[in-house]
Amino acid sequence: TVTGALNYTWSPSKGLSCTNCANPVTRPDSSIKYFVKGTTAFGCSSRDSVTLSVQFPFAMKVGVGDTLCKGRSAQLFAEGANTYAWTPAAGLSNSKIAQPIATPAATTNYMVIGMDGNGCFKDTGYVPIKVFPLPSVHAGDDKSISVGQSIDLFPTISPDVTGVNWSPTSGIFRNAYPGITVKPSVSTEYTVEVSNAGGCIARDKVSIYVTCNNSNIFVPNTFSPNGDGTNDIFYPRGSGIFKIKLFRIFNRWGEVIFEKANINANEASQGWDGTFKGQKLPPDVFVYTMDVVCENNTLLIFKGNVALIQ
Repeated sequence: TVTGALNYTWSPSKGLSCTNCANPVTRPDSSIKYFVKGTTAFGCSSRDSVTLSVQFPFAMKVGVGDTLCKGRSAQLFAEGANTYAWTPAAGLSNSKIAQPIATPAATTNYMVIGMDGNGCFKDTGYVPIKVFPLPSVHAGDDKSISVGQSIDLFPTISPDVTGVNWSPTSGIFRNAYPGITVKPSVSTEYTVEVSNAGGCIARDKVSIYVTCNNSNIFVPNTFSPNGDGTNDIFYPRGSGIFKIKLFRIFNRWGEVIFEKANINANEASQGWDGTFKGQKLPPDVFVYTMDVVCENNTLLIFKGNVALIQ
């Protein structure tokens, strides 16, 4: 549109509805610059120009989406537009930028509308974010066992759990999904880690305290080394025993008549056969002492009497 003259001449003529009017209409298919010459009734002229920038439709690109564990975040992605509007806006760091941070509470299909700089065209895209809940696990209450004993650990898990992993592996001798049976030699804290289809992880811990006391070892109070094959040897029995650090037997006068060090429990070959210096001793009551090292490195001192009978 021009004013101020009597006659007008527009050029180039491409796309113009008229070239000698004040208000031609055009629909160019590309950006173009038009020139106009205006002439008054007295023959005076003036020139001016106008540039038309043609805005083309655009194709906006968006991200492919993501999978999250509840409480985690993902960055949304869009490009190719001048302005952006994401919905729903809840959980977004900024709904008016190309790459907002999304922290959805549940699975959400985000829609983004992109506009060009002149408001001529828009494009719409969608970015799905699948949210998996966090699994739950309770490993159980802490427990105490006697060294040499085993115990079953069976966690309580949520229905969505697809994987269970226990650590450390030491002391585990049987798996019974989702639980395990353990026989630790020392007090151990076990961690159970569970995961679901979304790769979301939860952990819990349970402590197994391993104790060693007098109940772990049995020492008979009589034996009869008469060669009948029954109870001929005096030796310690037990469970969870690493070794007998020192095993001594004294007669009633305090004389050491038998001594061995660093022997195993439950082995008759390591015991006393009722002799002293190669001679069989007569029936009597003897005193024994044992320094016992348990598998959990607990040191126990045992003292008692044993009767030698025929």
